[in-house]
Amino acid sequence: MATLQEDVADYPLVKISSRVGESSSSSSKDVDEALDAHEVALGRILGDADVLRLSTLKLMEILTPLQAVDLLVASKKLHLSIHEWGKRRDLSMGKMQE
Repeated sequence: MATLQEDVADYPLVKISSRVGESSSSSSKDVDEALDAHEVALGRILGDADVLRLSTLKLMEILTPLQAVDLLVASKKLHLSIHEWGKRRDLSMGKMQE
């Protein structure tokens, strides 16, 4: 998610910051628009996360306790694997230091 956040905000803001000599009202408007777009994208991410959490809760009601534990363990393993993959990807792209 951190990479997505960076991608959503960084590109427009980098373009805006490179035009430092231009009028401040124009730059301010561009920054506001970029931040508004970033806010909308993050809102969608949070909404999707809420839907996923509610779906998981509904699923837990259907499963036996052992099945629910297996699902949660598998979900955590997937989460950690994706997190590690993201860190390796960021490292290979030079976005992050060890």
